[in-house]
Amino acid sequence: MRLSKFLLIAWTVVLVSGACTALSFSEEAAKTPSEVEKSKTSIIGMYKPPESILEPSEAEEVKILTLNECIDIAVKNHLPLKTIKKSVKLAQWRLFEARRNLLPKVGVRMEEHTGQIGGRRFYGKSTAVDLQQTVFHGGEFMYTMMQAQTNLKIVNKEYARIKNELILQVKKGYYTLAKAKENFKLQQELSGEVLKISDMVAKQFESGVISNLELLNVNSQMNQVRFQYASAQGDVEVAELILKQAMNMDERARIDIDTPPVLDKVDIDFNKVLADALVNRPEMQISSMMIQYYIYEQKVAKAKSWPKIDFIGSFGMAKEEYIAKDAGEPDPATGTMDADQKMEQQWYAGVKCSIPLWGSTGEYSYQKEVWAPVVSAYRGTSTITNSYKFNFLDNLAQFSDKAAADVDMDKARQEFIKTKQDVTLEAKESCFNYEKALMQLETAANKVKYQESDLEIIIFKRQMDEAQDSNVIESMIKLAQEKFGYTQAVSDCRIAIASISKAVGLPDYFERGIGANSKTPRQ
Repeated sequence: MRLSKFLLIAWTVVLVSGACTALSFSEEAAKTPSEVEKSKTSIIGMYKPPESILEPSEAEEVKILTLNECIDIAVKNHLPLKTIKKSVKLAQWRLFEARRNLLPKVGVRMEEHTGQIGGRRFYGKSTAVDLQQTVFHGGEFMYTMMQAQTNLKIVNKEYARIKNELILQVKKGYYTLAKAKENFKLQQELSGEVLKISDMVAKQFESGVISNLELLNVNSQMNQVRFQYASAQGDVEVAELILKQAMNMDERARIDIDTPPVLDKVDIDFNKVLADALVNRPEMQISSMMIQYYIYEQKVAKAKSWPKIDFIGSFGMAKEEYIAKDAGEPDPATGTMDADQKMEQQWYAGVKCSIPLWGSTGEYSYQKEVWAPVVSAYRGTSTITNSYKFNFLDNLAQFSDKAAADVDMDKARQEFIKTKQDVTLEAKESCFNYEKALMQLETAANKVKYQESDLEIIIFKRQMDEAQDSNVIESMIKLAQEKFGYTQAVSDCRIAIASISKAVGLPDYFERGIGANSKTPRQ
């Protein structure tokens, strides 16, 4: 009897303690959010957009840039383009220097001198204009000038080449950012819809309508959506950084891009694209002009083996006279002179010839001179001088110059062939990538239509209680993925079109309506 009473008391204590524990657990559960509520809170917390896509009222001086504005900023900030501009100025100065060598060399000379002869001091002065004019150098200076002109054209085309590559980089960054923003928008919409369904599932679970397995499945799908949202947000930030780097902008600058225009379908004719690329591509033009440059170099090297004829001369006035003995130290400005002598003409003129002979050089000069009287003579002098000189093996460089010019010429031809092959391959790949992107775009459009129909069917089945909420969410996730696939295909088409324009060498190639290439707005 005592044992049964003891057992009854013990069982009562266990029941009371269990009830208290359950009561405390229920109170704690009421204070602590459920797993669904935690997921809901985390989803809501994700809705803060990145700084780069904030509204102007929420960010500081957000600049909305179009594609052309991005290109203009990139061209303005690109350091290699600034360097090329300096190279253009250098090439212009070298061209000016080469042209100057065709003109006579003129110099003005003034001299004053004093000395002593026969115990007397004397003073003299002269003024003259010195001239030197090339008569014949085998065309060396003319070919040098043409070479400098070609070099200036090459440097200008180098500017176009760098700009062409820069524009493609900016377009890729711009279209990639537009794609990332569109994907972020899709993930925002998906997150909002999934959050609504999650709230409904949480209420159904608390009411005991659905199973715990369905709740766990929905929570898992929410985690997937959350991951996709975070990834899309990160893609926007990375794409924005890449675009800023292409534009050489400060990473802290607040920018946003305008929505790209509707994709236009472009009719591509590879043969026409290749023909235009071989004509307009800066690399092709540079390679072609490099061949011309080295042709002039060969002519310059050949001209060095021809005779050289130069005219030289000097024309002026001069005088020389004694300083008076009683004048003390000579002072040309104030000193007392003997009878003042007048300035008389003094000049010389002649011709210099240089004839290369198998690595040696033979020189001849003819010069006539007329000199004013000096203190040691009462009359001026006039002389004619013929001079002959032969230098043994002093001009061997002409042979190495010819060999070097031939080597450079062969390299230029080889580079031209390689450039032509590279341009052909790039044009082919660009056209193929565009055709492939068009097929992907059509496939993606069909997948989006199918997935939209599938989502409508799943929603209808859910209304008829023939499908679960997790099936609806799964279909919505697939639809978002297919829409992103379509956005990816659109971006690939735009980048492929930009790549074709770059391969041709004309950034506005399709805007010009060249040949068989035309634009047709897509529906």
